[in-house]
Amino acid sequence: MNEILFLLFAFFTIFLSVKLSYYTDALSKSSKISGALIGGILLAGITSLPELVTCFSAIAVSNNALAVGDILGSNIFNIFMICFFDLVFIKKMIFTKTNKSHVLVFIILLINYFVLYLFIAGILNLSVAYIGLPTFVIFVTYFYYLYKMSKKEEDDKVYINTYKDNDLIFKLVITSIFMIFSSIVLTILVNNIASDHPAFSSSFIGAIFLGVTTSLPEVVTCYTLLNMDSYDLALSDIIGSNLFNLFVLSVGDLTIRTSSIYSFTDKDEVMLVILGFIFTLLLFLSNKLRNSNIRKIYGLISVLIVIVYLGYWILNFIY
Repeated sequence: MNEILFLLFAFFTIFLSVKLSYYTDALSKSSKISGALIGGILLAGITSLPELVTCFSAIAVSNNALAVGDILGSNIFNIFMICFFDLVFIKKMIFTKTNKSHVLVFIILLINYFVLYLFIAGILNLSVAYIGLPTFVIFVTYFYYLYKMSKKEEDDKVYINTYKDNDLIFKLVITSIFMIFSSIVLTILVNNIASDHPAFSSSFIGAIFLGVTTSLPEVVTCYTLLNMDSYDLALSDIIGSNLFNLFVLSVGDLTIRTSSIYSFTDKDEVMLVILGFIFTLLLFLSNKLRNSNIRKIYGLISVLIVIVYLGYWILNFIY
């Protein structure tokens, strides 16, 4: 029964999240917000709203591993999907047409993953001296990213049709309320599913159920933008969402008074952090290697990420 209800609310959350992206993008167009802010901050934040709600809902039901699994699983799924779309649109050679303005966010993501690995893998003990370091690093780098993005003066196009709607803000608020409610219900259902299947860890359940489901708004947005040849906006939405997700995780850490959210770890979470770092690095290389010399081997990085991602989940289910 929990699984059936999960599917129903998952589709409902996806529908609401897509609506939120549409309303927000239309609102941003009327206010003349730059394309860099739309893709990297506004769209990324809106499409990541399900991750925000489910993360705090998981913490509220005292399942911190579920919250961590949701965020880390969502991030690697986002990268898997843009690489999958890269292969679907292979003739367009997506990553040869994105500019190098994304370097900063890639570097910040790699730094954040490295620091998370040090603590989640137990290389640095979560003592009093270090307990707030991952959150501090994520906070500082995220707000530095916001500062640098606000300084950009480029004015990219917005790729969703303009329309005038006097009730736009009202629709945005109401849709957000329904989406928050649906995300909370999803978290409770996944928590129940995790209890019904003790053979799988909460972080694994969070990554495969919540992580994938809450990432589908980014997937829909990314596909739409790529289909309209809006490559930079699609890439900035994906990596901007990943950065925002880690920021959400750090905020969640601040709400736990007795310990750190990073202390609720297992082998699945360690692997998710490693995959997040490797996938981000490989995606960064795809964005950097844009010259004509790579045309014969174009797509190999995307193929590698797709195979590793699918192989990881298949092996988890088998063993």
